[in-house]
Amino acid sequence: MPLRLVPPPPEVWDTYEKSLPDFMGPHPPEVDLYHLPVATLGLQDLQRGATLADVLPSGCRLIARWPDGSLTSCEMTNPTLYGLARFRNFVTGEPVAIPCARIAEAQHLDVMQTADYELRFLGIPSIYFEGLHLVHLGQGTDLILPVASIYPELPTDAVLQAAAFLDAARAIANARSAMSGDGDLSS
Repeated sequence: MPLRLVPPPPEVWDTYEKSLPDFMGPHPPEVDLYHLPVATLGLQDLQRGATLADVLPSGCRLIARWPDGSLTSCEMTNPTLYGLARFRNFVTGEPVAIPCARIAEAQHLDVMQTADYELRFLGIPSIYFEGLHLVHLGQGTDLILPVASIYPELPTDAVLQAAAFLDAARAIANARSAMSGDGDLSS
């Protein structure tokens, strides 16, 4: 059972196709293109016991591999939240290599042989975390594959079940909150 990709909404695809030449000029078609709906989870929500079912949609990310081997990633706003999809950023090269490698890894996980998962992206800005969110399309558990994390509890080579991920993320969130104080220099 392959990892299911979420097709981009027409508004996102239209913005992508019209805007890409501004960044790349004329270009051949992508060899691989992945649309990942992006969701976020806030610090206080995480501390209050939020689960991956409580994430809030914030946009999407389109990750592409090109015929020359180059990689690009662009993040766009969610057209259902803001009207039209708009580019937030455009990244090329090495920063895109980890998400691409993790997508390839996700496609070949043993669990893909027995269950259906949907490919999404999760950000928790307050703990400096980004990862692939593999949403189980049945009664099983979601999986998280970190792609950007400064914490050894959430390494970028791990495949974490939802409960283990949330326990680690919640502990990090609680530790970050405990570091902030009421003084003028607290954040």
